[in-house]
Amino acid sequence: MKKTPKRIFGMALIAGAVALSGERPWAAQQPPKAGAAAKTAAANPAAAELKPGAEKRNPKDGAILVYVPAGEFTMGADDGFENEKPARKVRLTKGYWIYKTEVTNAMYGKFLAANLKHPRPLYWKKVALLSAPDQPVVGVTWDDAIAYCKWAGVRLPTEVEWEYAARGGDGRKYPWGKEEPDATRAIFGLPEEGGKPGTPGKLDAGASPFGVRDMAGNVWEWCGDWYDRFAYRPAAPAVQPAANMPPPVVTDPKAPATGLERVVRGGSWFTPAQYLRASLRMRYEPGTRTPDLGFRGALSE
Repeated sequence: MKKTPKRIFGMALIAGAVALSGERPWAAQQPPKAGAAAKTAAANPAAAELKPGAEKRNPKDGAILVYVPAGEFTMGADDGFENEKPARKVRLTKGYWIYKTEVTNAMYGKFLAANLKHPRPLYWKKVALLSAPDQPVVGVTWDDAIAYCKWAGVRLPTEVEWEYAARGGDGRKYPWGKEEPDATRAIFGLPEEGGKPGTPGKLDAGASPFGVRDMAGNVWEWCGDWYDRFAYRPAAPAVQPAANMPPPVVTDPKAPATGLERVVRGGSWFTPAQYLRASLRMRYEPGTRTPDLGFRGALSE
């Protein structure tokens, strides 16, 4: 029996989910429409049908957001760690947007310039290997990520949203498919001393089904949820289902209301390949700051 991992390379691991306010419904770029359809779309941009992978830019921080439509997918893995079991079918009834890449140092610098009293990240401009403007920001707590998202008019993704954006509806093991990780798809397995995260968005071969980048490796990513080790275990049914009946689909699962740790996902630049699986669940205490922990934003439809 695989046990839930608690620590790797001297760093604790974690998971969680919370919805935030202050979102901005920026209009996505759509192909031109003709006739009555064009008038309808102009009068109500939300009425225009969004395609999976459609993109728009957040004017606040310059981030590109990718559209993930409502859908159904397999969450978890029966051959994973105990906190990933059992695999279950999950249905999301609403689409959402998610940042195409992690938040970079340059983006976070805009937030700090607008919030001069906010604490700087742990390694901010002190460690050259972590300080390039185009590297993902690291050394940030969960509350730092929340503060940034509020400033940018977004929120952290829920754990369910994160996994769906990473693996799509076909149950793939990694964001790109079933092939094992290599340097063309993910930044991982680098030495703790001398290693560093890379520029987000450069490894097209590692893109998820929706075109989201760096969801395996580079940096762990905070999610909004509190971590619950037993979140996937089904509650006892009021009526015993008939033999050989498939388990019910879980629709819009709710995150735990309380907890001690927050969910993190995705693996990092120095984790081994087995920590890059899209279903892998980890957790940190909210105040944790490490050189391989960052975040990306999300936005409700």
